[in-house]
Amino acid sequence: MFLIDDILLRTLGFSIPGFDMFWVFEQILYFTRKEMYDQIKDKLKENRMLYELGEINDDDYQKNNAYLVRQLRLAEKARDMNLGVRTDILGG
Repeated sequence: MFLIDDILLRTLGFSIPGFDMFWVFEQILYFTRKEMYDQIKDKLKENRMLYELGEINDDDYQKNNAYLVRQLRLAEKARDMNLGVRTDILGG
């Protein structure tokens, strides 16, 4: 019910403070992306540390590193897309 009301009010250009469900979803999405990005960076650091300590061999390190770098690039693209920016459809 609140989601439908929020969509209808949003299309008319109204926003009720405290009841803006899109804002809540945008905040959840923002923090989820940030957490994902931070976790990938932590895994890269952990992979490097395991390699330097001799816990994993060179092949495993290279394979893990390549996978994590791809994941990090995807996370950076998602972060840089700036999907949280609102667009006014009505131009008002």
